[in-house]
Amino acid sequence: MNGERIDASRVVHRQASGFVGFPAGACLDCGDGVDRRSRRNLGKIRVRGRWAVRVNATISFLADLTAALVAATAGGALARALRITPIMGYLVAGVAIGPFSPGYIARGDTFSGLSELGLIFLLFSLGLGFSVHDLRSAGWWPMAANLGLMAFFAGVGWALARALGFAHPATLGLAFTLSSTAIGVALLQEFGLHERRIGHLALALLIVQDLVAVVLLVVTAAPATSLSLAGVTLPLVKAAAFVAIALIIGATLLHRLVITVLRRAPTDSLVGVFSAIALVAAWLGHLAGLSFEFGAFVAGAVTSEAAGGRMAQTIVAPFRELFVMIFFVSVGMLFDVKSVIEHWRAVLLLGAVLAAVRLAGWGALGRAMGWRRGAAVAFGIAMLPLGEFNIVLASAAQAAHRLDRAETASFIGVAFASILLAAVLARLAKMTTFAADAEVVASGHFHEPPDVLIIGYGRVGRTTAAILRQAGASLGVIEIERDLARLAREEGAEVIRGNGSDPRLLDQVLSSGTKLVVTTIPDSRANAAIARRISALSQARIIARASRARDVGEVQTAGALLALVPEAEGALAFAEVALGELGVDRGVIDELIARARSAPPRARG
Repeated sequence: MNGERIDASRVVHRQASGFVGFPAGACLDCGDGVDRRSRRNLGKIRVRGRWAVRVNATISFLADLTAALVAATAGGALARALRITPIMGYLVAGVAIGPFSPGYIARGDTFSGLSELGLIFLLFSLGLGFSVHDLRSAGWWPMAANLGLMAFFAGVGWALARALGFAHPATLGLAFTLSSTAIGVALLQEFGLHERRIGHLALALLIVQDLVAVVLLVVTAAPATSLSLAGVTLPLVKAAAFVAIALIIGATLLHRLVITVLRRAPTDSLVGVFSAIALVAAWLGHLAGLSFEFGAFVAGAVTSEAAGGRMAQTIVAPFRELFVMIFFVSVGMLFDVKSVIEHWRAVLLLGAVLAAVRLAGWGALGRAMGWRRGAAVAFGIAMLPLGEFNIVLASAAQAAHRLDRAETASFIGVAFASILLAAVLARLAKMTTFAADAEVVASGHFHEPPDVLIIGYGRVGRTTAAILRQAGASLGVIEIERDLARLAREEGAEVIRGNGSDPRLLDQVLSSGTKLVVTTIPDSRANAAIARRISALSQARIIARASRARDVGEVQTAGALLALVPEAEGALAFAEVALGELGVDRGVIDELIARARSAPPRARG
C-alpha cells in the first residue's frame, strides 16, 4: 500500500481529539500514539510523503459503542447504588470518554445517529403518554402559569447573562427556559408520582414545554440577521398542517392498524411495528421541514388517541432506554471541564440563582394547586433540571453563531449542575418523605391459575376482590404500586407486581383456568387495549373500568363483557337510595336508573 494515491479526505489528518481511543494531541499523520496492532487493524498509507492511518469504520464504531455502553452501564450502576437517577451516571460516562478527558476518547460522530434515535424514541414514548383529556382536566391556569414561569426564567437568565457580560444574553436566556422531560419523568417515577394526578399534570406541563421548544428552536437556530415574522410563522404553519394530517390518518388507518396489531400480533413483533411507526413519522416530519423529534412525538400522540398508547409504551420502553442512554452519554461528551473551570464564577452564579428561582417557582405552583408541601417539593425537583431540548437549543444556537464557545461551555456547566442538584435533592427528599421505587420489574408468580385476575388494586379493585374472596373465588392480582401489591398479598391474594398493560406479562399469566379478568386501571384506553389482547388470547370474560361515560362503548367494543364508570355507578346508587327514601315506587326507581345508565354520555354530563 506504500505510495498509494488516494484522496486525503479519506484519511484521518488531524489532531486526535475524539479518535478511537488515541491520546488527545497525538498526530496521526506522524504515527504518534499508533502501535503495531493499531496499524494492522487500521491500515497504513502514505500521503504527501507522510504516514497516515486509514480508519476501519466498523472497528472504530464498535470500539466507541463498546466503550460508551460499558461506561454508561458502570455509571448507571454507580448512580443507582447512590440512589440517584441513572441519567447522572450516563452523563458522567460521557464526560469520561469525551474529548476533554484523559484516556479513551470516543468520536462524537459515532453517537450522532444513535443519540438522534434516542430522542426519536423518547419523544414517541412521551407522545404515547400525551392525552388531550389530561391537558383539559389540568385546567387553563396551570398551563398559563407554566408559560408565565418559562418567560420569567428566560428573563432571569437574560438579566444574569447581561450582568456577566455575555455577548448573547437573549439567546442564553431562551436556552434556560425549558425543563428536561426525560429527567423529569425519571424523577417522578422515583417519587412514585408518575401514575398520580401530580405526575399527569407535570407531564402535561412538560409536553407543552416541548411544543414551545419547536418555536424556540426556530428562533435560536436562525442567524439574528435572518429572523423575520415569516421565518418564524412558516414552521408553525407547517407544524399545524402536519398535526392536522396526522390526526386524520390516526383516526382512520393508524387506528385500525394499532387495534389489529395489539389484538393479533405475536409479542416478538410488537417492538418492530411500533418502532417502524415512530421512525416513519420522524422521517415524514423531517421531509415536511420540521424535526425528526416533532414527527415522532406527533406519531406517539396520534397512536395514543387511536388506541393502546399505554400498552405501546411498555413495548418500546426497553428499546427506547438503550438509545436514550446513548443520547445522554453523547451529551456528557460535550462537557469541557477545563472551560467550565475557566468560567466557574459565571457557572456558579447562573446555576445557583436559576436553581433557586426554578425550585421556588415550580414549588409555588404545586402549592397553588393545593398539594401538600412534600408533593410540591417533589414537583419542583422534577421540574428543576435542564436537559435534552435545552442542549439541542444551545447547540443549534452555537451553530448559528448565536452563542460563542464561552457561553456554550457555561450553559453546559449550568445544565450539568442542575441535573446533579436535582438528583441529590431527590435522594434527600426520598429519605425523608418518599419511598417509591424508581422502576418496577415484574416480580412474583401465581402458583395456580386464579379463577379471577384483577388488574389494579386501588379502591375499586380492592373492593371487588373483597367481595369475590367472600364468595370463595381464587384471586390473582397484578399491581404496579409497591404498597398496594403488599396490601393485596396481606389480604390473601396471589400477587404479581408489574405493569398490567404490558402484553408480555399478560401473555405470561393468562391461562385456560382463568375465567374472569377485572381490569380497574383508571385509564379507558389502557383497559381497552388489555381487553383486546385478552380476548384474542383466551376465553376469559372481561369486566373493565371506563374513565368516562363516553368511553364505555369503546371499551366494550374492544372485547369487555361490561364496562363501568365507578363514579357514575356511585352516583346512580346515591340516586337509588334517595328515591327510596322519598317513597318512590320500586318499579319507577328501577326504570329511572336503567334510563340514566343507558342515556347518551352528553345527557349524563
